[in-house]
Amino acid sequence: MEKNAKKLLNKYISGNCTPEEMVIVEDWYLQLPFEKQAPHHSLIASSKEEVWTQLSHRGKSLKLVAAKLLAIAASIVLCFSVGLYFIAQRKATPLTAKTELKNILPGGNKAVLTLADGTVVDLDDAKNGQIANQSGVIIRKAKNGQLEYIIKEMPQVAVKGSNTIATPRGGQYQVNLPDGTKVWLNAATTLKYPYAFAKNERLVELNGEAYFEVSKDHIRPFRVKTDAQTVEVLGTHFNINAYRDEAIIKTTLLEGAVKVSAKSGSVNLHPGEQSQFNANSERLSLNEQVDIDKEMAWKNNIFSFDNEDLESIMRQISRWYDVDVVYQGKITSEKYEGEIPRNSNLAEVFKILEFNHVHIDAKGRVLTVTGN
Repeated sequence: MEKNAKKLLNKYISGNCTPEEMVIVEDWYLQLPFEKQAPHHSLIASSKEEVWTQLSHRGKSLKLVAAKLLAIAASIVLCFSVGLYFIAQRKATPLTAKTELKNILPGGNKAVLTLADGTVVDLDDAKNGQIANQSGVIIRKAKNGQLEYIIKEMPQVAVKGSNTIATPRGGQYQVNLPDGTKVWLNAATTLKYPYAFAKNERLVELNGEAYFEVSKDHIRPFRVKTDAQTVEVLGTHFNINAYRDEAIIKTTLLEGAVKVSAKSGSVNLHPGEQSQFNANSERLSLNEQVDIDKEMAWKNNIFSFDNEDLESIMRQISRWYDVDVVYQGKITSEKYEGEIPRNSNLAEVFKILEFNHVHIDAKGRVLTVTGN
């Protein structure tokens, strides 16, 4: 039996599969929920051929436009990463668990805004238009769901106080700060910022993950402070992943230049580079060849896994689907690679993981991952 997915796909396309191999390949396709009816053999063959064409030219990451092809390619690439197992009597997820997983939907635009005076605004329920007016700075919810700060008049005296916007697990949001800086917040992220920046700097505090497009201001540097480091810029585009349950804080630069500082030292980033701060060793290092597409996948509504272990993947799933994860038995240390649309329901995501002996049981919003 072939254990190489590439050979198996090529055999299928050329019509040389055994009946058993043909069933396996078509099972990859038919388990995916994008078609209500089973497609014709010719359609399956053309789909497989298109997928393999994409895979053979994928470069840094998969670039599939259609969600159907994206999920198919993800399942095949995952099989490449850990070796393809053919199991005649594979343990199936119980029907009740599959139903529970289908009912767990992906996240969306959700956030809570806490004003300087302690007022709490649920942005999901807030109507479009003005939310508050703080010393001439108007806060409004735009029609597209974004939070905007508009300066109608400059405060005559320095205004003290900060606003905090927080996304829950299963939430994301975009906020446009008073200086024109745009910030995209990933799930389970908190951003604290003054509603009127100081005259000498623009300082914000981040816990979680956010992508920044900083408005240029050569007089007031823009600083992002996390638990372990500070990123300083004048005007640039960058992403910071600083979740407290991750061992490494990653700052990825897309455009411009930034300086990342920690207790152990500092590094200057150029476009396409990434700093990595290890919370255990407290060491700050530079990665000069980072996969930008992977780092920005979350903003483009995609999960992108590149040589990641199961627990790392489950942390991302926990944040986006607002679920708790517990483990039983020996959990695989294999690495996974592939891409999955973030708008998939949880059942679709775990169909891919089931190919590699990952068994998931769902009760409410608690997922139990059982190892071998």
